[in-house]
Amino acid sequence: MYFEKNSSFLKEAARQHGFDFCGIAKAEFLSEEAPRLEQWLNQGHQGKMQYLENYFDIRLDPTKLMDGAKSVVTLLYNYYPSENLASPDSYKIAKYAYGKDYHFVIKK
Repeated sequence: MYFEKNSSFLKEAARQHGFDFCGIAKAEFLSEEAPRLEQWLNQGHQGKMQYLENYFDIRLDPTKLMDGAKSVVTLLYNYYPSENLASPDSYKIAKYAYGKDYHFVIKK
């Protein structure tokens, strides 16, 4: 009951702050995902995003990132612009770059 009450509170708070989804999962080693992530990285699917190779063990076990972690809260925020801001006379900018940087949105 305690977990359900608090998860409902967190999900409602996330909705009120403009997030499209809030999920909560147990913080534990991702044993099923580990081989898939390793294979994906070994195949070079991360492209030029070399930072995805860093901290492999932490990516798979959130308890190594934060000692004593019990849960992981995942928030989704759709930053796709509602209107097309591109101009044929100007540079082409990726749609995700139109709005605020999601790192700052989530931190706030």
